[in-house]
Amino acid sequence: MHLKQWSWQDWTMLTLRLLWVVAVIILMYLDKPDFPFGFVLAALLVCNLVPFLFVRNNYYLYLIAECLLAGGVSLILAYSYELLRLFLPALFTIAFYSRGKTHWLTLPVTVILFMLSSRANDGVSSFSHPFIWQSLTDGLIVYGASFALHKGAAAINTIQQKLALIKEQYSILEQHSLQIERMTLLEERYRMARELHDSIGHNFTSLILGMETLTPHIHTNVGKTKLLGMLELARTGLQDIRLQVHQIDPVEETMPLVQALMQMIDEFKINTGVRVFFRTRGEPYHVMKQAKLVLYRCLQESLTNASRHGQASSIQVILQYDPAQVMLQVHDNGMGKEHIQYGFGLTGMSDRLAALQGKLYIDSQIDEGTMVTCTIPNQANEGSQQIKILITDDQPLIRESLGLLLGEEKDFQVRVAGNGKQAIDLCEQDKPDIVLMDINMPEMDGLEATKIIKETWPNIRIMMITTLEGVSYAAEALRLGAEGYLLKSIHPKELAATIRIVNSGGTMISQDVAHQLFQYQNVDVALNPYDLTERELDVLQGLIEGLRNKAIAQKLHLSEGTIRNYISSIYLKLQVADRNEAVEKTRNEHLIL
Repeated sequence: MHLKQWSWQDWTMLTLRLLWVVAVIILMYLDKPDFPFGFVLAALLVCNLVPFLFVRNNYYLYLIAECLLAGGVSLILAYSYELLRLFLPALFTIAFYSRGKTHWLTLPVTVILFMLSSRANDGVSSFSHPFIWQSLTDGLIVYGASFALHKGAAAINTIQQKLALIKEQYSILEQHSLQIERMTLLEERYRMARELHDSIGHNFTSLILGMETLTPHIHTNVGKTKLLGMLELARTGLQDIRLQVHQIDPVEETMPLVQALMQMIDEFKINTGVRVFFRTRGEPYHVMKQAKLVLYRCLQESLTNASRHGQASSIQVILQYDPAQVMLQVHDNGMGKEHIQYGFGLTGMSDRLAALQGKLYIDSQIDEGTMVTCTIPNQANEGSQQIKILITDDQPLIRESLGLLLGEEKDFQVRVAGNGKQAIDLCEQDKPDIVLMDINMPEMDGLEATKIIKETWPNIRIMMITTLEGVSYAAEALRLGAEGYLLKSIHPKELAATIRIVNSGGTMISQDVAHQLFQYQNVDVALNPYDLTERELDVLQGLIEGLRNKAIAQKLHLSEGTIRNYISSIYLKLQVADRNEAVEKTRNEHLIL
């Protein structure tokens, strides 16, 4: 038995028993000091201590040890030196640790041993002797007192467990309360967002597109400068509104890709102590926000895998700008593996890259480390393939502005339509590759037109392009087969790059729309039957990997207290008692792939 497994009851019983034995022997020695005190004391201490080594691991082995050692030495001392009643502390302890039906065995055995150890070799053999009956009564009283003490200790344990459970549930309720408060604030913020964006956001978008179309018609430098200043002011105003309304995540801000990656690397070095060397190659160019976010997440996952699984002490990160693609390469000096199995993290990286027509390559050798390479095509480049685009919008200013802006791309052929019915007619005539479809239009709206186009010409790819007021229709549009859902305020270069991605077979949903859609839809189908949140799944993944709370906290950049709260919530949802049961249930029911 490990000492760390002992409870306060175990220590109390051991201390009480040893003090009891020592006190009895000293009193007996003072009464008749004709026995070897040192030998007797040592023998009694050893025989009373050894059974405690088995009390938590194996009850029956403990009981046998008590009867043979404590009982045996008590009988020997009773009949050799007339040292009586020395089995009483053992009887007290056995009664305390016995449970249920075992009392039917321990009660007669221990009382009989005590009675035998209470009789000196005086020739009295009848159990009717008053001394024997007194010993029987004393034994039963001590056994009953210990049994009552056990019940009291069990009641205290039950109260402590209930208090711990109450404290745990209080922590969970407190966490849920904070989440509800946060969701309430988000609901109100999104309501305000819809109200503001319907008016101010739409006006800014129309203003920006209108000024973009005036650029070719201004011939003086002063006029161009003023127009560019007005255009920048309008974009800044629209961006300020979006920042105030939606509180955009820092990763999605206009921070350059190199700066975003370096900031994340610096935080990683501080948290882990791993050396990371970063450098760039080629001439940097603008990378669309979706590609920047994907590369950011890929680097984050690669660094985590290198330090956690590879045990790397040094990592080299290279960001290379090529005309055809941007490449992120992460090479560590860790243990490496002969065969790489794609888990949750690598699968997520591959899926993110595939959505942008990117690729993931992994080369790993035992004792030579691992190299992870992520590539994303440079969608800003104009391709050789001509893409036929149909812009469908009921507002002439936006329709004509988008037509002029996209028409400047050499690989785009642009036509326009004023409503869904006109779009269907033009699809029948021209068979465009991409349709940019507004939602709210007269005569036939975008959703109805999308349904008809997808049923008639399934190869035509449709991108919904609207304001936030149409976010409630996003799920329906995607269900009908739309390959993209974007905001009209998207930068023209971003829009052109997105069109090329969708034309190549990809799909694209604006980060803002995706975030709003997730909150608005309140997904009806749970990701798992126990309603585990994304963060709880991350913590559960750490439990499956055998990580301690501190390691999980470092991995997820949370405190240990927060991790304990998440674990308590996981246990409650899975209806399990401990970590082993949670891991076993997760594996049996395939909650994490």
